[in-house]
Amino acid sequence: MKKRVFGILPNGDKVYAYEIKDGESVAEIIEYGASIVVLRPFGQTDVVGGFDSLDDYLCDTSNQGSIVGRVANRIANAQFTLDGKTYFLPNNDNGNCLHGGIGFQHRKWTLVEYTENSITLSYFSPSGEDGFPSNLSVFVNYTLKNFALQISYKAIPEETTPIALTNHAFFNLDGLGGDIKNHIITIWADKYSETGTDLIPTGNRPSVNGTQLDLRCEKMIGSDFSEQFQGYDHNMILSPQIYKTFDLQTIGLAARVENDNMIMKTYTDQPGIQFYTGNFLGDGPAFKGGIPQIQYGAFCLEAQTEPNCINRGEAIYHRGEVYTQLTVYEFIKK
Repeated sequence: MKKRVFGILPNGDKVYAYEIKDGESVAEIIEYGASIVVLRPFGQTDVVGGFDSLDDYLCDTSNQGSIVGRVANRIANAQFTLDGKTYFLPNNDNGNCLHGGIGFQHRKWTLVEYTENSITLSYFSPSGEDGFPSNLSVFVNYTLKNFALQISYKAIPEETTPIALTNHAFFNLDGLGGDIKNHIITIWADKYSETGTDLIPTGNRPSVNGTQLDLRCEKMIGSDFSEQFQGYDHNMILSPQIYKTFDLQTIGLAARVENDNMIMKTYTDQPGIQFYTGNFLGDGPAFKGGIPQIQYGAFCLEAQTEPNCINRGEAIYHRGEVYTQLTVYEFIKK
């Protein structure tokens, strides 16, 4: 087991990085945002975006590898009503709230348990943080096992509050530096969340038939890119076709991505997955090793509830209820 000081916060707190290993597979997780900094599924190619310094994480806005909450994705008009009371949230996305405002991704988490191939971190979110009600205790576990990174979440509210978490890892199976337009994608989703120009769901969930979003058969990610269609940033409503068991839990196979060297499969128990192709990458800090960010330089598969769901009364948890999520990224060498 390896632990190192990754950086020091402005308040003087040290942020540690922890390495976990299973056979050839190696990952590094930092306490800031409970973020995945490194993921080498076969011990060589690092397939996730991330930075060399804590300062870069502090100024970054792309949430590289972080646990995002209290509510991931967009909330319309940066507000919601719960039990007759309106709660106002940070407006950080053209009038909407994106990824909970400052969010869990920009806060220091606390180590709970650390083993050779696994780490558990926790974060206590006080009532009123980013405008959300109720104290909330959050736990995330990362485990490397059989060339797969398993992410297990648990969140326990003291009172009624919305909860919808995700991990915001950026992947490039070639390693960072080039784009991902030649990667081959499959997503088992029959429908998607239609959005307006503000990227807030309209409430309609059309079929993917006849659209660029029909990814049920293998398709090159960049094959439909054009001036009119400049990349994916869509919530896919999952209809997983194949199932596999991890640690005695059965979860759906949501997506499959491959390049010449490996296959990455995403399994989740969530109803949706945000497929994002790094359309807005390019302005942030350089990736590890000084590699510049570029548009389409990585993709995300963010397992989640539907964006803006809390304004439809969904993803609301009460005292005594526990939020859980299981998502697994499995890698297969070709």
